[in-house]
Amino acid sequence: MKDSLKRIVGRLKKYVWAILIICIAMPTIGWFMPAGSGQSKYMAEATIRLGNYENSYLTNADQLVSLLSNETSFEQILPNVWEEELTDELNVSTTPNKLLVLNLAGKEEEEAFNSLTKIVDEFMQLDQSSFEEKSTIIDTSIKALETEDASSDTIVDQQRFLYELKNEKLNLEPAIVIKDVYLKGEEREASAKDRVVLGALLGIMASVLLLITPEFIRAHSRQ
Repeated sequence: MKDSLKRIVGRLKKYVWAILIICIAMPTIGWFMPAGSGQSKYMAEATIRLGNYENSYLTNADQLVSLLSNETSFEQILPNVWEEELTDELNVSTTPNKLLVLNLAGKEEEEAFNSLTKIVDEFMQLDQSSFEEKSTIIDTSIKALETEDASSDTIVDQQRFLYELKNEKLNLEPAIVIKDVYLKGEEREASAKDRVVLGALLGIMASVLLLITPEFIRAHSRQ
């Protein structure tokens, strides 16, 4: 044990300048790293299960993540709730079971909650409109087939097509809000002071590892 302490002290004396540079450099790097201003942000979240009616994007989770994360496409899809730089605060993700998860940051609790609520409501209105349009098309096709006089040559195809349309109608589903908008809590961005403290701690940890790691290697090699 005494030999280990002697070696550590000797290593400290040998690398004292390197250790000082590390301890000074890490907080300095932390100060100049780009980060937040230390202000708090409030997060709101909502979860939507997408519909099942074969829409090019409203029922495609991966496509929606891409479209709602882009400022231009977001404005085209949901123009009534679009605001400049809104997508910078909006995070859209999916789960394996086709759920769309929306997270929105705001400077105030009410701002985050109300803004995300508007987005969810607008999306659900758009989805309901597209769902009803698809449902109407299928209903029209079913009625047309049921009233059409088919010849003996086409009756089998007509009945099969009619069966497929009715099955498709039964499987149609609009989007559903699985988890209403709620506040997740507060997130605080790291300030310059926070980054300096973190850098100092990392510098100290790196210095300690520099001093004691050779002892662990020496002990392990003896086993």
